[in-house]
Amino acid sequence: MSKWLIIFEDDRFDYFYPLTYLRPVYFLRPGIRALYEKVIDNFPGYKSFLFCRPEIAAVTSEMTHISVNHVDEDKAEEVILINGRLRLSADFAAALNAAGKNAFLTSGGNVAAIKVVGGLTLDEQNDLNNGELGAFADKIRRRSEALDVEIPFYQYLWEMVNAIDQELADDFEFLRKQTGERIKELELEVTTGKASSLYPGVHFINPGSIYAARDAELLPGSVIDASKGPIFIGTGARIEPYTYLIGPAYLGKDSILVGGRIAGSSIGPVCRVGGELEETIIQGYSNKYHAGFIGHSYIGEWVNLGAMTTNSDLKNNYSAVRVSVKGKEIDTGSMKVGSFIGDFTKTAIGTLLNTGINIGIVCNIVSDGVVADKEIPSFTWYSSRHRIDYQVVKAIETIRRTMSRRGKELSPQLSVLLTEISRLKSEKKE
Repeated sequence: MSKWLIIFEDDRFDYFYPLTYLRPVYFLRPGIRALYEKVIDNFPGYKSFLFCRPEIAAVTSEMTHISVNHVDEDKAEEVILINGRLRLSADFAAALNAAGKNAFLTSGGNVAAIKVVGGLTLDEQNDLNNGELGAFADKIRRRSEALDVEIPFYQYLWEMVNAIDQELADDFEFLRKQTGERIKELELEVTTGKASSLYPGVHFINPGSIYAARDAELLPGSVIDASKGPIFIGTGARIEPYTYLIGPAYLGKDSILVGGRIAGSSIGPVCRVGGELEETIIQGYSNKYHAGFIGHSYIGEWVNLGAMTTNSDLKNNYSAVRVSVKGKEIDTGSMKVGSFIGDFTKTAIGTLLNTGINIGIVCNIVSDGVVADKEIPSFTWYSSRHRIDYQVVKAIETIRRTMSRRGKELSPQLSVLLTEISRLKSEKKE
């Protein structure tokens, strides 16, 4: 019999809109690793399963080789469930690993983790096979020791942005076990002067905290500065001249920095980024190719920010920024908060975004002044003069063209989900 690790999404997924319209919370990435990857790394020897909302299960399955919303084995000697929003620490994971009896752990009214030692009943097994995680948890609660523990959760997107520096540093140290030889090699090349022939015209600062994949292209005139935190440059990545990359920072697979100042940011795969980027997460497959400033923000996938798109991340009176979440303004308690932009959204050239703005998926933002709305619904064509619904048929045509430029296709499952989100928006307005 095997040991199972189940990572689940709870009912606060909509507090992370617009980034969770098309993915579960645990697919968000505050550092180098996504939240679910950090959980899996803390439980070696366990077979992993993912549970999420039924409406996104199909598209989630397309993004991973892990079983979604069902288990594909008959029996387990031990089962651990982890809330995908947890800011999981190695100490907590070790304590849960070592627990010798059933435990049902909550924190602040949220289910944090569950451990089942020994076999499952037939009813419990059927609940998992049928994707009924709630019913399964209720049954386990009745035969477990219930404990309330203090463990931090991510509650909102800006908390992930605020945690970028620490998450990047933690992930870099974890990955050092796999990348340490390459880090030492680069450090030796720099200190012995060999790097000047391998990477002519590239200036490395604190190379002992820099990982650059061997096939990454680092071009003359770029500065890689890890004096303030580690830098991880993934396979196939490219850093072009006149780029100043300041750690902590992550540049994902096949992404390109085309110049400018990039600081304290996590950039996912296949992005094109230039200008000024600060303390920002880009999920992946997005473009900020031109000049303009984006700071303290979380950007989804397949987003295109037109030339000179700039956001404010600081109020003139230096007070805490308020962000609209589910139609209600929340005090972030943070002085610096930028933009939260959903997948497939585009901004026109010269777009100016006000502090703490929340923009849904599949929007077109065209404005000749500051976009001052706190929250723009998904499937909105926005301009200074009007806000109209973006027709889903036309939107999907554009999405197909957008994805084809990166050699990707819009799947039937994602097309259905996008259509359903558009339909629900229209029904809500009626």
